[in-house]
Amino acid sequence: MKYRILGRTGLRVSAVGLGTMVHAGHFGPMDDRESLSAIETAMDLGVNFIDTSDAYGAGYSETLLGQALRGKRDKIVLATKGGNVMVGPDRGKRNFTPDYIERVMDESLKRLQTDYVDLYQLHNPTVDVIERGDVWEVLERAKKAGKIRHYGVSINTIEEGIVAVNDGRSDAVQLEYNLLAQEPAEKIFPLAQKANVGIIARVPLRRGILTGKLTAADDGRFQGEDVRARSFKGEPFRRELEKAEQLRFLVDRNIQTFAQAAIAFCLAHPAVSTTIPGARNAQQMRENAAGADVTIPPEHLQRLDELWHGSLSS
Repeated sequence: MKYRILGRTGLRVSAVGLGTMVHAGHFGPMDDRESLSAIETAMDLGVNFIDTSDAYGAGYSETLLGQALRGKRDKIVLATKGGNVMVGPDRGKRNFTPDYIERVMDESLKRLQTDYVDLYQLHNPTVDVIERGDVWEVLERAKKAGKIRHYGVSINTIEEGIVAVNDGRSDAVQLEYNLLAQEPAEKIFPLAQKANVGIIARVPLRRGILTGKLTAADDGRFQGEDVRARSFKGEPFRRELEKAEQLRFLVDRNIQTFAQAAIAFCLAHPAVSTTIPGARNAQQMRENAAGADVTIPPEHLQRLDELWHGSLSS
């Protein structure tokens, strides 16, 4: 495994990390034994950055991760997030009031069975929240108290990312960046590099599209709590598959799988400190981790740039 520095935090993180949203069943039913196997395999492979959230299964992923890290906490750079309300009458809303964030942070620490996290992120804050400031005071107090070592944001839009970097208080910004969502490289990464803000690239496999394993027939199984039931069904899913087909040339004698090519693409940008694909099981974790050891040739990167400014961005 290769390692990089997460911006100004100074944290040494694995180039390929592990995202744990999948372990809460957000991409179809999961078996805890497979989830725990994926986490154990990640650590065996040198993966030391694991990202979770209190929103994943209303704390389920944090609880599972806490079990997996028992006695191994010191081997992991641990990140979690808060701000999405997942239980009670306000379920589905976001809350970044100081009292709420202070409370859910403590609840996350209990589920994770630790007295601190290395990175605490506001989970999808609006521009107003990022700029307003009162929630940052809570994070700074928590840092001084030793509950968190660093803090930042996980954002949804380009505008939020630009504001977060320019605001100056986020040590790291987590955002979607992949072969089919390259906007951050043009609009956010240069700002982040200048400010030494760490970039965590999430969704490198585009909800499974960039594994090369999904077909149009899979549309029917995106049901219930599967997040793809909301965003990837029907025509949008078909268009994503068609775009992905244009990228098959990335798999060659040096890069064995589409997933590894997609991960290597994320890591090809120097602004990216780590990318956090999910892994349902040990086999997927091994495949993902291997993405850190392959390099996309310059001529392929050039072709990708041409495609992005043409058919991929439409």
